[in-house]
Amino acid sequence: MLETKAKLEALFADLDERIRSLNIERGNSGALRISSTEIRLLGQMSLLANDKVAATLTLAQTADVDAILLMDDVVKREFRELLAREGFVYDDDSHLVWIPPGGKFEPLFRFPLLEVTTLDPESALVSKAVKAPEKNRLLVRQAIAKDLFSGLVERIEKSGGNLEFFA
Repeated sequence: MLETKAKLEALFADLDERIRSLNIERGNSGALRISSTEIRLLGQMSLLANDKVAATLTLAQTADVDAILLMDDVVKREFRELLAREGFVYDDDSHLVWIPPGGKFEPLFRFPLLEVTTLDPESALVSKAVKAPEKNRLLVRQAIAKDLFSGLVERIEKSGGNLEFFA
């Protein structure tokens, strides 16, 4: 799973370079430069990108990238092309991913023109437990059993999740 993080880092470095090239082109033509760009990884990809979680839990590989994209449309096109080149696909339904109360984004990569953050792993697991329990039963059960996150059980309960389902 750690190879996923390395693959993502290379992809995001390429995107940062493309943004730099686009800004040079825009500068030469008198167009406005591309503003700050941020990608906030969600769901399974946020777990795969976390070294501690990827080394401890059994995570299913996925090609879907759930993310909040805070960027110009031209950068979104470049991002989608880079994802496709690496065998990933951006999930257009990413805006539907539920972020539980208390969820926060943690830095993953920082490039000159691009910042990449991930939803904290406990919040990602709460989201999976509450909104897609059937699909994530084994993962959530494993996270609870390994006691990786002290607030996981309480947050699942507070958010309306059924803990008995994971017993």
